[in-house]
This record gives sequence, structure tokens and C-alpha cells, in this order.
Amino acid sequence: MPDPFSVSKGELNPHWNTLGAGLAALLDSKASRISLRPSPVGEAEIASIVGEAVRRAGRLRGDPMPVAPLRSLRWTWEAWVGYREVWNSLPGTEKFVFASSDITLFFTIAGTEDFQQILRAEWMGLTDNAGDWTFTPGNAAHPHWQIDITETLKSDTDLQTARELLRDSAPREFGAVPSAPFADPPWYRIGHMHFASAMRPWTDGEIAHCPSNLGAVRKWVIATIALLRTELVRL
Repeated sequence: MPDPFSVSKGELNPHWNTLGAGLAALLDSKASRISLRPSPVGEAEIASIVGEAVRRAGRLRGDPMPVAPLRSLRWTWEAWVGYREVWNSLPGTEKFVFASSDITLFFTIAGTEDFQQILRAEWMGLTDNAGDWTFTPGNAAHPHWQIDITETLKSDTDLQTARELLRDSAPREFGAVPSAPFADPPWYRIGHMHFASAMRPWTDGEIAHCPSNLGAVRKWVIATIALLRTELVRL
């Protein structure tokens, strides 16, 4: 298992300045003045997007996150993106350990803030388990993609009502025992699966990777969001 990736706090601010400029260049023109700003949370430093065009989007799990417009889609829809980078203090030192880099994609109708979580790209760092630094979960790929749209659909009350109406409209003999409630289909839980984004089985068998320097984090974030911009054109 590799050693945890750690840096001094003095190295983080220039990193976030450079990454923030790179993010601004990829976003919609009305978000060109965004930047990344860290906030202390307990023993951690958490950086996220700030700027006039930034709004807050509720997530399926965890607190709402700042998001910025990424690009317009068809039929008055827009894609927005949130970014969150977490560094935990390393006890007994003045350094911080890379904990995670998270990109979350949301859709909303233009002019509204009804953000719907679609997917995530995440790069998790190593976790200290009683002195043993490991990935969590240990059998998942890092970095990876996670698909959230199915859980978003599950929370759609209109869709759930339509499913119940379909069940209730089925022919049933008088006095028959009512049908059991619909069981949730397994694809509602696809968001629990980790889809590798850096696995190269033709080269090695490693599915989990830890960044080796700050430049690697920046390259991953910028390349991933640039890829999202490209793929969103297909919708």
C-alpha cells in the first residue's frame, strides 16, 4: 500500500489558486470569475467554489455544496458542477493529508435552482486505520465514477405516484388480497457502485491509485471536467 500523500498548508493555497483558474476557464462564461476558497472544518481544510454565479445544490448525501454553471443543454436545461477538495491534518506534524477530490454534476432548468444530482467523479485518498493507511472501501477503484441519477429518480414523488397508479389499475378480483407494494428495482442502488476511471488491466492489476503530487490532482480535475463538457454535447 502506498504512503499517504501529504503537503504543507503553504503549498495548498497556490495549488487552489492554479486549480481555480483552470476551472474558471472550463465553466460557462457567466461563471468565469469563480475561484476556490478553503474553509477550516474541525481538523480539516475543505476547498470549494466561490463567486457571484455560484449557488448551493442539495446532495443526495451530505450537506449542500456550492455549484457553478458548466454549460447549457437542450430544451432550456443547464449542467452545473460542484467541486470539493478535502485535506485532513496529519497529527504530530504541520502537514495535511489528501482525503478526497470530488466533482458532482447536476442538471437544472435554466432560471431555476431545482438541482438534480446526476453523477460524481471522486478520487479518495488513504485513510488512517489505527496506523494502517488503506483505501476505503478497500475493494473499490480510486479514482472512480458513481452514477446518482437513479437515486434522484427514486426520490421523484411524481414517478413514485405513477408507479402506484399502475399497480392499482391492474385488474383484480373482488375480495382478492391486495398486491404487495412494488419492490425497489436494483438499479435504484447503482449509485453504490464504483466505476473505475484509472484502471489499466493491460498494464498492471492496480485498481486504486493515490495522487503523488498536487499537479496530479489538478490534471485529474481539469481533464475530468473537460471530458464532462465534451460528453454533455451528446445529450
